[in-house]
Amino acid sequence: MEKQTQTYYKHLLAHLPIVKDPTLVILRGHLLLEELLDEVLKAWLKDPSVLADTRLTFHQKLKLSKGIISGSRDGFTWKPLDLLNQLRNRISHKLSPHDLELKIDEFLKCVYPEDYSEIPSDIYSKSKAMRKAIIFHCAYLSGMIDVLKLAREEQIQQSDPAGSSIASRSQSD
Repeated sequence: MEKQTQTYYKHLLAHLPIVKDPTLVILRGHLLLEELLDEVLKAWLKDPSVLADTRLTFHQKLKLSKGIISGSRDGFTWKPLDLLNQLRNRISHKLSPHDLELKIDEFLKCVYPEDYSEIPSDIYSKSKAMRKAIIFHCAYLSGMIDVLKLAREEQIQQSDPAGSSIASRSQSD
């Protein structure tokens, strides 16, 4: 999984460059996180192919993932993703939303409650802080996906301790 993690990290950095424009960080960060929410659902389901023709929204994927991955860091994990989704919805429906910077500040205050005042007020610094927060949340979800996959493998091994599949059993009959 280490190689897989390195590959994903390269993918993440390639698609989330350091830029001055917060809209690019919001849009790309949202897409990267949505990919990971899809992977959470796939890792949890016994038959991930059932998702093939579904049209779940980011919000729905977020709520389902929260139900799958819950714990003591719920507020820290899920609230920022919900705020990022709200930001993305604002910029996808209006070219220049009047409250964009206020919503960016709300996101940053949620992610950095104790350090927010240390983030410089210029938009470039805010974009960099958003990028850093998105990378953190991507890393968290990526790690949780690995945990879900390991749990799924363990569940399969426990239900079939010999490691044989149903297909191989029927062939031997």
